Amino acid sequence: MASQEIIGTAVYAGGRWYIRLLDGGGTLVPLEANDALLADLDNDQLYQVAGTLVRRGDNQIISCHADSVRPLGNASSSAKAPDQHAALRKVIADELKKPEPDWRIIEAAGRGMVDQDPDSVRFSVDAAHIQRLGEQLVGKQETALSELIKNAYDADATSVTLTFADHARKGGSLTLTDDGTGMTEETIRSSWMRISTNAKEAEPTSPVYRRVRAGRKGIGRFSVQRLGKQLTFVTKPAGSTIGYRVVFDWDTNFTSGRALHDVFNSIERFEKQPQEHGTELHISELRDAWSMADIERVWRAVVLLQPPFPVSHKQLSALHKEVEVSGDPGFKVTINGVSQARQTELFSIEKSFLSQSLATVTASVDENGHAFVKLKSVKLDLDETIRSDRIYLLTGPVELDARYFIYDNQNLSGMSAGTAAKMGREFGGVRIYRNGFRVQPYGEPTDDWLGLAADTARRALLVPGSNINFFGQVTIPPSEETLFEETSSREGLLENEAFIELRTFARWALEAAALRIASTRKRKTRAGERNFTSLVRKPSELFKEYFDRHGAGEAPPPQDDPGDGLSSLQQAVIDFEKMVEEERAASIEYNEMLRILASLGLSISVFGHEVKGSQGAMLANIMMLGELLSEVEEPSLKEALQDQHGELEKAASRVFDIGGYIAGLMSKTESRELQELSVKGIVDRFVDQFSDYMKKQGVDFQIDVHPTSLRTGPMHATEFESVLLNFLTNSIKAMKAANVHPRKVRISGRLIEKHAVIAFEDNGIGIPDDIRDRVFDPFFTTTVGADDDGVAGPGTGLGLKIVSDIAESYGGNAVVSNPTNGYNCRIEFSVRAAK
Repeated sequence: MASQEIIGTAVYAGGRWYIRLLDGGGTLVPLEANDALLADLDNDQLYQVAGTLVRRGDNQIISCHADSVRPLGNASSSAKAPDQHAALRKVIADELKKPEPDWRIIEAAGRGMVDQDPDSVRFSVDAAHIQRLGEQLVGKQETALSELIKNAYDADATSVTLTFADHARKGGSLTLTDDGTGMTEETIRSSWMRISTNAKEAEPTSPVYRRVRAGRKGIGRFSVQRLGKQLTFVTKPAGSTIGYRVVFDWDTNFTSGRALHDVFNSIERFEKQPQEHGTELHISELRDAWSMADIERVWRAVVLLQPPFPVSHKQLSALHKEVEVSGDPGFKVTINGVSQARQTELFSIEKSFLSQSLATVTASVDENGHAFVKLKSVKLDLDETIRSDRIYLLTGPVELDARYFIYDNQNLSGMSAGTAAKMGREFGGVRIYRNGFRVQPYGEPTDDWLGLAADTARRALLVPGSNINFFGQVTIPPSEETLFEETSSREGLLENEAFIELRTFARWALEAAALRIASTRKRKTRAGERNFTSLVRKPSELFKEYFDRHGAGEAPPPQDDPGDGLSSLQQAVIDFEKMVEEERAASIEYNEMLRILASLGLSISVFGHEVKGSQGAMLANIMMLGELLSEVEEPSLKEALQDQHGELEKAASRVFDIGGYIAGLMSKTESRELQELSVKGIVDRFVDQFSDYMKKQGVDFQIDVHPTSLRTGPMHATEFESVLLNFLTNSIKAMKAANVHPRKVRISGRLIEKHAVIAFEDNGIGIPDDIRDRVFDPFFTTTVGADDDGVAGPGTGLGLKIVSDIAESYGGNAVVSNPTNGYNCRIEFSVRAAK
């Protein structure tokens, strides 16, 4: 085989030498040579090799056999610089003499000379940086797809189609096709192949429809690397007869230790019709499996990607800088043959959900920083404007548009409260939009950027005002006009002073609207509200007003009683009687619960006393039995009996633990003195008390109380401990029902404003959406007939009602909230914290 000239970089790894071929796309192959030749090699040195490349039958290079080597650049010692400069100049001169010079060899040799400049240094980029951009800057699958859809929008596409194949497992493929303007070869080289380009900032609007470009940082294209291992990029520029195709193999070519400028991707040109235009991204070897639930999340992201409500003309003028828009036909997405319009209909956001709103809330900040909120409700006959006393100088002109919901049958028509609440949990929240596209993650079910869920859960705000009660958007101006800056991951805004001011404005607008509606409905708005008047008035008051108006003992003439006299009084009496009957029924049920608890308390007290009294005698008998067993001579029988004796000791110890726990509780109840309680101390003592039981049940306990000095306001320790025991027994039953292993329980404590909030989480079956509001009702239970293990016991429907009553008696509440990652159920118990 004839010798050839090979250019590459020597790499020493794993006890042997390799050469990274410059003319082979950076392929790394073993270097075969005699020992003397290999001894003179320097790691990371550029060489010109005289030798042969050995190939397999499929033409893939498997090794390089070197007859001689000559260094070209990147010397590790400055003493070699003069000789290498001369060698590099000769390489360049020799290559330029050829009829068709290899410009990559010339570029590599020139780079070697520049790198040896004794008076300057420069940065270089590792090829694996591309991998890090994709994996670290684009964390979620749906975010990656959203970025690619935005790129299609920026290219003046009117539609983009996503087609998944074999997506149920890793290794499938995804093809995104749009009908945008496509890319010229110059655009490919200067924009697509350039990392973090400012091309979109230099041209902030698209050429055809004058759309404000959604992408800004020049990194959105690396979303394809996050999604799959390979990309085939095909683009057809409008008006051209030439299209382009480039293949990227992320995991093979963009590897650690290889310089990014040594990675070359071949560009292929093909003929096409001038009227053909658009771009196709074929992503193969998908890194993740895409379940139907994953695709459903993508659809949710797509449906909410653009503002659900129209942006005002004033805001559009600001976005487009008053440039006339050339009849933009809009932008639609199709996934696996299902159109965006069809999927939006399936989600039933507009027709089913939004039509159930009680009120419309619109708010804005003008160019002078003045803010106001406008509230409209046809059902409540409300049309008001509320102005803010605060001036917002940092946000710039922003707008808020939201719908407000209260999930009860009185305020809904054609939809049950449960169904509406479920849609509220799925779609509720206030999202942020910029340049016509959503800024993640604001408005996600787990995101509480306005603090609404936290305040309503702790009853700092009594009105329905959580995230699920609002569906809306906040529209902010483009980045060059305000201080809002997106993070590099494209998931959120930097929390600078402008963002904090925006959050304050949005919270003020929504809270003001909710409080005004509550006032109109005669509802209490805050826990500390004084002199509150109920909506239902006593009939005696209404009769007095009636007689004052018409005189006692005389019926008014018919013309003086236009439907609001005796008939209104009759209806008032009916309403009042209904309210009294409901309260009486609830009182009877509650008193019955108290009687049951009282009898249970007496029985438990007797049980604890009897256990404690028998403890000494039983321990003595067990000890005596152990001594008798030691006298058994037959080894196998003796071992079996001793094993049984050990189990008996464990069982007796458990009974004594429970008896001691109950006796301790009963002794504490003898004192009615209230004390400030250390949350961590109570929790630690509780976990220690039930540690053996937890081990038997296979439960992994985690405690996270911060600050560790957190204390409750004055309360009974037995009530706190009974709350924890209630939570524990419910969790054990839920984890048994879910049949999960390992079983996990997490108890956390936090100081949130003036409340100590204790959260109890487990990875059991969770609480279904349709019963979340009923679990604190008396006698409501889902565990009738559950196995009784001696601690968890069967359900009575009393536990969580007691927990709720204890919390409310100490100025707090008990709520079901969203669990953290790894858990399926979370119940929060809050009481006033120590001052």
